[in-house]
Amino acid sequence: MLLFSVFVFTFPTPSSAVEKGEIGIVLLHGKQDKAPYEISSLAGKLKNAGYLVVTPELPWSRNRIYDSSYEDAMQEIDKAVAALKKSGAQKIVVGGLSLGGNATVGYASRRDNLMGIIVLAPGHFPEAQRFREKFASSVAHAKQMVAAGRGDKITVFDDINMGNIFNSRATAKIYLSFFDPNGPAVVPNNAAAISSPIPILWIVGTRDPLTLPSSYAFDKAPAHPKSKYLTVDAGHLNTTKVAADHVLTWLQVLDP
Repeated sequence: MLLFSVFVFTFPTPSSAVEKGEIGIVLLHGKQDKAPYEISSLAGKLKNAGYLVVTPELPWSRNRIYDSSYEDAMQEIDKAVAALKKSGAQKIVVGGLSLGGNATVGYASRRDNLMGIIVLAPGHFPEAQRFREKFASSVAHAKQMVAAGRGDKITVFDDINMGNIFNSRATAKIYLSFFDPNGPAVVPNNAAAISSPIPILWIVGTRDPLTLPSSYAFDKAPAHPKSKYLTVDAGHLNTTKVAADHVLTWLQVLDP
């Protein structure tokens, strides 16, 4: 236990790559979040440690929610990666909280050459049985609209965040990109679709009702010796704060 405590809370001297700002990190916020995001405290710690960090506003923010599709979000993450590289980053890590964690796995399944990914309290599981039941009517309606050639028409659909059901406005096509149980936002499928082994840090909270076992998705990704699945004493939103030290330690292990 003593050795474990040292590993978790005593950080190695920053590598030359960190000191030179050669490692860039894209952090993805959760659903309905707005700046400053819940991930801002982690972003601040990473910046203080010498990493280049960006926190782009994505199509599921409070201001933008569903103005673009899940696949469009992947291209927006590309732009954030490009901005980091323009600033000098040579290695890229992508991480995210909740729906941002979902999108992190989705991005890794669609892009190569990532140094690693950080999945924090992942959320939004359209394939889960309870999720299917809650949104079956809206998903069916959206599919009917697409079939009728009205997929680009904005309509009100059911949505959920932290257990609270509410209405969101989106086109049928965009809504399905997030809510279709066989669509692009299915975490287990995306984890299994990661083409080559990359280090994955997957952290969940013991008090988070959305927490699922490692077998649900983490274990489906290609195994890597530096991948870790960790649990911390946290709820859903404060996982990033509680897990910050673990994130910093893991990043140092990635580039010793």
